Amino acid sequence: MVDNMNSFWQFESICHNNGITPQESIELLERVLRTKSAIVSGNTQSSEVYDVMLSVSSDLPRFKGDAKLFSQLYNSVEAADNRALLFFLTKINQYDRWRLCVPDILIEKFGEHINESTETVFIPECENYGLGLLNLIEANPAVKFTLSTRYDSWLRILTTVYASCSNAEIILADIYTDGFTNSRYDLILAVPVFGARSIAEGQDFICKDSDMIAVQNLLYHINMDGQLVIVLPAKITFGSGSIASLREYIETNYSIDEISVLPAGLFAPATAIKTFMFSFSNGSTEEVMIRKYEAGKPIKRNTGCSELVLAGEEMLFQDEFADLNGWNVEMAFGNDDSDIRDYNRSSTKKILLKDVATLFRGKAVNDKTDGGNIGVINISNITDSGIDYAGLEMLDEEEHKVARYALEEGDVLVTARGTTVKVAVFERQAMTCIPSANFNVIRPEARMRGAYLKLFLESPVGTKLLKSLQRGTTVMNINYKDLGELEVPLLPPEEQDQIISDYNEGLSLYKQTIAAAEEAWSGVKEEIQSRLFDMIPEK
Repeated sequence: MVDNMNSFWQFESICHNNGITPQESIELLERVLRTKSAIVSGNTQSSEVYDVMLSVSSDLPRFKGDAKLFSQLYNSVEAADNRALLFFLTKINQYDRWRLCVPDILIEKFGEHINESTETVFIPECENYGLGLLNLIEANPAVKFTLSTRYDSWLRILTTVYASCSNAEIILADIYTDGFTNSRYDLILAVPVFGARSIAEGQDFICKDSDMIAVQNLLYHINMDGQLVIVLPAKITFGSGSIASLREYIETNYSIDEISVLPAGLFAPATAIKTFMFSFSNGSTEEVMIRKYEAGKPIKRNTGCSELVLAGEEMLFQDEFADLNGWNVEMAFGNDDSDIRDYNRSSTKKILLKDVATLFRGKAVNDKTDGGNIGVINISNITDSGIDYAGLEMLDEEEHKVARYALEEGDVLVTARGTTVKVAVFERQAMTCIPSANFNVIRPEARMRGAYLKLFLESPVGTKLLKSLQRGTTVMNINYKDLGELEVPLLPPEEQDQIISDYNEGLSLYKQTIAAAEEAWSGVKEEIQSRLFDMIPEK
């Protein structure tokens, strides 16, 4: 593997020095492989290599370099075997921080589901897997593996990579669309795209999120005795609305066999969201095996997770599992998710946020000025005591052009991106104010008070619910449409007003007490200091 690594670093260095992006590197590898298969002699001159490349890649975009550049690229990887090529592809993927790469340690866990009765296995999105998948295929020669990708370029290059595996084939298939295949499998192993939306408009899926579409769609393609093992984000465990409907659909039509809690950061740097590994089969749920895994060592960006340690294991009967009110399996291990459990079990009326509020995203603002007429609220303006209106940056713009973003009294601002979730309630100002694109805005209807909603979203339950919506990048995102799917408690307006009044009264008393304590403490320090100086003798 050392030679393979050196070959890759040479290839990567050539790409970097010539301004070639990771995605373009994939295309270049395909050109090299096509050229390599068309060349018989190993002593071909660079100009001949270049001519062969042009003849076998006429269907690809125009090559931006010359014969010398392609010859350098060709020579750097020409001798690489299939394992080396897969190593190359894995490294190139890791340079793209947006691409979700499946760690080898998870592929090992997937492999534990292959047994003596497994004859066919389907693994979608195979471009996101590395050498661990090749090892899995080679370790099970009696099993027929079908791999899929949505991209023509990946289909061509991975067909070459896995050509030595007679028990594997690669197909072009989109698991986020209905009827992507007519086949059924003994075992499906999947890590779908997390968080993408509306890619299956008009199709008969309960949810419009890509990950939720995948689980419903893939369940259609397991054999009578088959099994689907799939990794999904935490929102599947307690999301409301269409996600709750999907849970009910699965509970009604399939057996939930296993749910494993995976360590946060397993898919970093592409995403830091919490994920779970599920095992579903045909039939009805009788008992559910609950497992919790932790990383053997702290997960770092450069090293990833190399070991999953079993930190807890419980077997729940169907009635015990039903008591979780959702699939909040961490409650089985006595974690602090009792807050959510108590909230779900409470008799308080709950309603989807989108049913009592209008939600929208703030405005992207670039042209700020000191002498503008529009105040722009950004994350830095949110303090513990509210919004710092005096510190707002200004925008010079005609008001009618930003009218759709103009904030109203009682609007609730929730950070849409950043490292922490902040919540604030807008108070009417003399000037027009708008939120930056870093905020989602919740405009409550008359039966929901903004200050009351803020108190809920900042509570332990509200904070956990908000964090469950965070989407997968190194900079966390909350989509306002996801925000609308939160179930919030709906008390009568007079009770909301009383809660707000009690809170403000308590906060005022707290501030007065802190101010008095600080003043008293300042007096004590001054008195002590004066006594210290009094002790110094005069000369």
